[in-house]
Amino acid sequence: MWIAKIKFSVKETLIGSKAEKYGVSLFAFPLSYTYEKNWIIVHITGTVLGKEKNKKELLKELKKEKRVINFEINNDFFIGTIKEPLFFKTIYNKDIISIAPAIISDKGYDIFIVGSFKREALIKLAETLEKERNGELLSIENKKMSSISITKLRPELTEKQRRAIELAIQHGYYKSPRKIDVQKLAKISGLSYSTFQVHLRKAEEKLIPYYVGK
Repeated sequence: MWIAKIKFSVKETLIGSKAEKYGVSLFAFPLSYTYEKNWIIVHITGTVLGKEKNKKELLKELKKEKRVINFEINNDFFIGTIKEPLFFKTIYNKDIISIAPAIISDKGYDIFIVGSFKREALIKLAETLEKERNGELLSIENKKMSSISITKLRPELTEKQRRAIELAIQHGYYKSPRKIDVQKLAKISGLSYSTFQVHLRKAEEKLIPYYVGK
């Protein structure tokens, strides 16, 4: 299967533009879609990361949008139904397979990771996003898939565990090389080093087995 990673601007996107505005990031996965008149109706779900106040502001503004049919946020989980423009048929069609959640960053960009048995379908998608959303094809390669973990029930985190993992992601703790250490993250959180470390490790203990399928 061919796998492509495509980055594009959130400037004119329905959710991404507001995620940037409120400093919230999302990992979004399309559940299903259908064509209806001049729109594509898409059911989406995933994880939302950010301060609770900012999540509430994001939800409030999304619910005012005519393209949002339904949208709910519960802690760090969201599910919704939205309308996408018809040019997104290059994404929502029989040749394109979502193999990982899309990254909707608070830094002003989205990243799609999608697959297809037809390389030309991915090239067409990249060209569409380049034209419509200032997109960039980051990579495309042909490789064997080993798994896609999208159907398991995600483990529940406590508020403190969720906040710890959000801070770690936002400040580059999981990047290589790391952009920050646990001591600095603890200081940002307002907690002691030992307390913050416990919350972060407990969150990792729950999430890592979930994402690697153990």
